Amino acid sequence: MTYNLWQIRTAKGYSLRELEELSGVSKTTINNIENGKANPTIETLRLLAAALEVELFDLLKL
Repeated sequence: MTYNLWQIRTAKGYSLRELEELSGVSKTTINNIENGKANPTIETLRLLAAALEVELFDLLKL
C-alpha cells in the first residue's frame, strides 16, 4: 500500500522534524513510510493524520 504522507506533509510546509514533534512519530519512521520501507500501524497513521489535521482516509492512496 502506498500513502499520501509526503504529498500532504510538504503541501502543509512541514519538515520531517516538525511532523515528528507534532505527531510523536519518529522522523525515521515517517521517512520510511514516505519511501515505502515501512508499513505503519493504524495508530501511527492516526497520530500522523491528527498532526496534519486531515482524515485518516486522506493518508491512504487508493
